[in-house]
Amino acid sequence: MRLATTTIFNIGAKSLQSHIADQAKLQSQLSSGRKILTPADDPIASARILDIAQARSINEQYATNSAAADSFMRLSESTLQQVVGVIQDVQQLSVMAGNPALTASEKKMLDAQLQGSYQELLGLANTSDGQGNYLFSGFKGDTKPFTESSFGTVNYFGDDGQRLVQISDGRQVPISESGADVFQRIKNGNGSFVTAANATNVGSGIVSPGEVTDPQKWAAAPAPRDFSVQFYWQPNPSKPDAPNISYDLIDSTGTSLITGAATAGNTAGPRTYTAGGDIEFKRLPTDPAGAAWDFGIKMSVSGSPIPLDPVTKTPTGVAGAADRFSAKPSSNVDLFTTLGKLSTALNNYQVDGSGKGQAAFQNQLNTALSDLSNALSNVVTTQAYLGARTVETDSVRDTTEDLKLQYAKTLSGLQDLDYAGAISDFAQNQMVLDAARKSFAQVQELSLFKYI
Repeated sequence: MRLATTTIFNIGAKSLQSHIADQAKLQSQLSSGRKILTPADDPIASARILDIAQARSINEQYATNSAAADSFMRLSESTLQQVVGVIQDVQQLSVMAGNPALTASEKKMLDAQLQGSYQELLGLANTSDGQGNYLFSGFKGDTKPFTESSFGTVNYFGDDGQRLVQISDGRQVPISESGADVFQRIKNGNGSFVTAANATNVGSGIVSPGEVTDPQKWAAAPAPRDFSVQFYWQPNPSKPDAPNISYDLIDSTGTSLITGAATAGNTAGPRTYTAGGDIEFKRLPTDPAGAAWDFGIKMSVSGSPIPLDPVTKTPTGVAGAADRFSAKPSSNVDLFTTLGKLSTALNNYQVDGSGKGQAAFQNQLNTALSDLSNALSNVVTTQAYLGARTVETDSVRDTTEDLKLQYAKTLSGLQDLDYAGAISDFAQNQMVLDAARKSFAQVQELSLFKYI
């Protein structure tokens, strides 16, 4: 059989090129540590590698987002803990201010401390994360949430939204809080209704915050649920220093809840007053005959809700209507206003032998203490929400780490090189390549041109 010289060279060259290409591929696999260098090596595995690499990249971004969200929320939680400390300091100050032994000057000294707490609280409400993002501005992260127009009057310039961070495929976690919800939308009184002393009161009566005995009955009470307790007094000839004190419960139209009649001109109430006793907003067995009713609330008044002579402790003025106290549904009050009113009370305190000044101050103080307690509960509740979201973020971050390991393991199985097998193939191919070179050199010797 005769073969052309060109055929011999073409076959030899083709064989050599094939072995050289195989050797180059094996060398690239060994140097890169990957068994798939191009999609042509394994199209199906290459597609899976691309999908998993993309999923791993997204998972890494979720991990970054979780870390950022966790840092922001922990800063918010720490800041709120400082707010809790400020409120507790003000509560302690308020209790101290209630000491009747303190003079007006000493109460003003306490106000100086209150002013510092107020400024500290305002600074905490405007805390940012150091990158210009405010903690309590809602969705408006770059807007300073609170601006003071005057002492006790602070305006909110954030909004009610929350900035969201994607921490997993199906979860966006809110990281910011609305400053209005934290510092301004705080229910006053006991959270359901608020009691207050009339500004024109002349006695030493001090009203309690009150209590809801039946929330459903209070909710069903006739609108606008604006009630008052009107006190009356009449002389007691046998005991001049122990006058007969009674009271009536009145609705917003001036009609008695107990008798159903207008109270104008009355000189006595249908119920006898007992200092510190329950004043229940419902029909009692001792009330005049009428239809049963129950608004589900009660309160009490201590002290003497009538004018007393500071020396003789006997009533002064004309018998008849005396002090009045109101009970209305709770409304929102902001923490800065509460501190502002407390400051005013401390500065305006006046010693009065009749007890009127002390009673007015104590009523204002009790209102402040109730509002501070509600503010503290509001802040602690917000802390609890933040803590729950932080725990969730930690859990999601653990899941993210698990997914990271799974993706790495899957990618390793698809693309990592089996070094032992690759080195064996490389050595074997090298041997074949050397043999091909030698055989090609010997085949060249068979040409007739060698003998010409």
